[in-house]
Amino acid sequence: MRGGLAPDMLTRRALLGGMLSLAGCGPRPLGAPEPLGAVRLEAGQIEGEGGTALALSAWAPAGRPRAMILALHGYGDTAQTTYDAAARFWAARGLLTYGYDHRGFGENATRRQWPGAEILAADAVAIAAALRARHPGLPLTVIGHSMGGGVALAAAGEGLAADRLVLAAPAIAGGRNLSPALRAGGWALGAFTPNRRFTGDGVVSLQPSDNIAAMRAAAESPWHYSDASGRELWGLVRVSDRAARAAPRVRQPTLTLMGEKDEYIPVGAVRAVHEQIAGAEGFVLYPEGWHWLFRDLQAEAVWRDVARFALATSI
Repeated sequence: MRGGLAPDMLTRRALLGGMLSLAGCGPRPLGAPEPLGAVRLEAGQIEGEGGTALALSAWAPAGRPRAMILALHGYGDTAQTTYDAAARFWAARGLLTYGYDHRGFGENATRRQWPGAEILAADAVAIAAALRARHPGLPLTVIGHSMGGGVALAAAGEGLAADRLVLAAPAIAGGRNLSPALRAGGWALGAFTPNRRFTGDGVVSLQPSDNIAAMRAAAESPWHYSDASGRELWGLVRVSDRAARAAPRVRQPTLTLMGEKDEYIPVGAVRAVHEQIAGAEGFVLYPEGWHWLFRDLQAEAVWRDVARFALATSI
């Protein structure tokens, strides 16, 4: 056939286009979450004015802090499991670190209830503002790992009060950086099986780290999970889309970190989005790094790079 596409190709493209045009009609978040509003920081907890409570961890240096970090964890994780060792390392260097469990995750009452990309980003904006108010004048670096990296970049495009950003193995490769096939598959799972959870057993086998002890600890934790629902899989696509769209508006100095052995996030696609960030600075690729950069066996190199970057704006 000359001068056009074969009928079967036209049909496939039409079906795919139809599915993509319905993207905005995907499954809604669970629990009808509302914005945090005014935030209070209590011992071990963040309290929103509407009654929402989020688990909060803090690691303080012995003396006066030189700078502050807000650390956002990834899908199925908690602030404690992701950042505890790193935050202790940073505290020894004068950095005050806060980390909270996202809605729908960790030790929160909303665990396993997907809140939506919009709420995840809005929570980060509200909590960063509350930390600014508690510690006026203290430079703030927001760190996001995996899903948390997508949330951090999206929030930075929506008024996040951060001086600097660190995106570690970030879920930011949305928009045109995500293949149409993966997008269509994510939408289909979210639309037709929103509550079914998928373990990937027998289909995919991905290793997050070379730190076997950390992997065992996560598997034994009552707060960690990896069996994503169809709703959450589509939600992660929306987080990545939101992050990619925000990139050109983000002017904060941004450091992006990737592991060459990462089996979850494509390095090339992340680099492409990093280069669109208005404030993009370094892009570091660790030859021995995996997806769990803060828990890998070579994690101390990552901790050290983050500390240097965060302290570049110290007072």
